[in-house]
Amino acid sequence: MPLQCLLILDVSPVAQKNELKVGAQSDMATIKDVAKKAGVTIGTVSRVLNNKPWVSDECRKKVLSSIKELHYKPQAHARRLRQKHSQICGVIAPHHTSVFHSPFFTAIMEGLEAVAAENHYRLLLHPLTETARAQISYRTLLGDGSVDGMFVLNAWSTDVSVRELAEANVPFVLINGKITGHEDLPYVGFDNRGGVKIAIDHLVKLGHERIGIINGRMTTTNALERFQAFQENLSEHRLEFVNEWVADGDFEEEGGYKAAQKILQAVRRPSAILCASDLMAMGAIRALKESGLSVPEKVSVVGFDNMEEAAYHEPALTTVAFSPYEMGRLAAQKIFGIIAGEKLESRATMLQAKLIERESTAKVQ
Repeated sequence: MPLQCLLILDVSPVAQKNELKVGAQSDMATIKDVAKKAGVTIGTVSRVLNNKPWVSDECRKKVLSSIKELHYKPQAHARRLRQKHSQICGVIAPHHTSVFHSPFFTAIMEGLEAVAAENHYRLLLHPLTETARAQISYRTLLGDGSVDGMFVLNAWSTDVSVRELAEANVPFVLINGKITGHEDLPYVGFDNRGGVKIAIDHLVKLGHERIGIINGRMTTTNALERFQAFQENLSEHRLEFVNEWVADGDFEEEGGYKAAQKILQAVRRPSAILCASDLMAMGAIRALKESGLSVPEKVSVVGFDNMEEAAYHEPALTTVAFSPYEMGRLAAQKIFGIIAGEKLESRATMLQAKLIERESTAKVQ
């Protein structure tokens, strides 16, 4: 059986008895607000609340002062969660995306961490390779009640282990990846179809009629939905769909680079390329430049995700913007509501997209 790498991120702000005396709670005050006001990380606030070492006196004073000013207090239902629970939630994440270096994954984890901290929870990370995902039942990762729930990131569209969690009545939330045919499962993700639509509309407005796509893995619903939306929007605009202008970039920069090279081998080249991630868009731009095609003068490129690096890329990347931090935050709120026995207002939560226009797209010359 493949080796499983486990990482415990301690984000549990369990205040020590008689340590803090704060005023009335503000409904808007969260641990993230405290961290921002004090100019520190959420983890630092957690360590101060837990009276842990490795925090300077000056930093500790800033945190305590911010807590007092904001009247910060953990969420009301956090106390209910602490009753008869392990105070740990598992996070199943794909290992192939270099999770510890991915800005997208980091932002999701920060969103999860912020709400987990408010609810006195720690996160237990399970980065699994594709082989491990295929061989391991997620139920085996639960142990004997060692975790109260599971977050499943980027699930495959055919992932049977997720259904096992549902059948075992284990609280869980899918993040950024749905299971085909099981839309009833708790889920937080992006409006992929809406994102593709605004990207294609933008390119058409600029006069582009030859549009290609560099997509992600078709084993994920994100890639499937974006590709289907791409075909549908081309049809709506009466534009030609060309198979030679379609390539899989695996959501990675190197994949985008190789995919763009493949597309450029076509007899006719597209005037614009939609990439299903910013990383792939950056790789595609590198391949285009190496082929002597300037961006956006010769080929326009649109990305997905609005990574922080997108604004500083050369050229600055036009991209479909979502908030992975918000996705993590909403997923955590959903699972802690489930654990606390609260009724879900909605099983699925979809984040809407908006287009950020920068320098990688231009009118057809």
